Amino acid sequence: MLDLRQLRILAAVAGSGSMTGAAADLSYTPSAVSQQMAALERRIGTPLLVRHARGVRLTAVGQLLVQRVDEIDDRLRGLESEVEDLIHQRAGRLRLGAFASAATRLLPPAIGAFRQQCPDIDLTLDILDAQAAVRALDEGSLDLAVVFDYPDQLRVDTGQLARRELIKDPMFVTLPEDHPQAGRSTPISLDALRDDQWIRDCGPDPTCREVLDLLCRQAGFRPSIAFESDNHLAIGRLVATGVGVALVPGLAAEQMPAGVRLRALRPAVSRRVVALTAPGTPPVAATMITILRDTCREAATEIAAARRSG
Repeated sequence: MLDLRQLRILAAVAGSGSMTGAAADLSYTPSAVSQQMAALERRIGTPLLVRHARGVRLTAVGQLLVQRVDEIDDRLRGLESEVEDLIHQRAGRLRLGAFASAATRLLPPAIGAFRQQCPDIDLTLDILDAQAAVRALDEGSLDLAVVFDYPDQLRVDTGQLARRELIKDPMFVTLPEDHPQAGRSTPISLDALRDDQWIRDCGPDPTCREVLDLLCRQAGFRPSIAFESDNHLAIGRLVATGVGVALVPGLAAEQMPAGVRLRALRPAVSRRVVALTAPGTPPVAATMITILRDTCREAATEIAAARRSG
């Protein structure tokens, strides 16, 4: 393999027209330059320089090597510039994935703030369940994913991915305002709702469906399902009309219409919302995670206010 340092010395010799001139330009001794040129010629297997009274000139092979080393140096300078832009977040892309309620509640303000800080970064967002997001990160088709799980019940296996907790998202039971339990100010046990009809969240993440069955089973009953929907606004409207009761996460509380009461559960249940990244994630992912944490703090305050007003 050719030695780039030797090729650059050859280019310096060509530029100055002599070994002595190249040595002065490079702060080498003339003998060091001569030795490197001899070594390069041995490696190539053909003369690169023709000596004459006023110095040296390049052979055809030497001319080709100098031309190519100049092109290599130009590419390296361009690469250094690209790396600097990426490190300092002046260029690049960030591929995001998130579950539906995070994409609705957390990502829009976070993306807006990110755009202000890093206007030259290309952003994409896909709506994915946790398992699909983990696969995409492992395959390298995603840079940052926002997923949720239930640590004590329904935990997502994220392997070697880095996890950064963003928010503990409390689960609420939603009741029509004329429900016998709607006037309570204290948390509600699911056992008190065993005779109610339920509207089940059947979103793309199977955990959405599983959590209701699991919690009701732990409370000693099997829920009677009246309807299923993958849309929190539709679930809220069904609850408001008295069709049934439902579990919704705090991040979806703002989608509940008038006529719906939010009540905390006893015992309390929260899903953990985390940011996942894989090794080699671009530096801009850390910037987005910082912004997401700020967005989550604001969301937590609004969730607490919705609980008090509901």
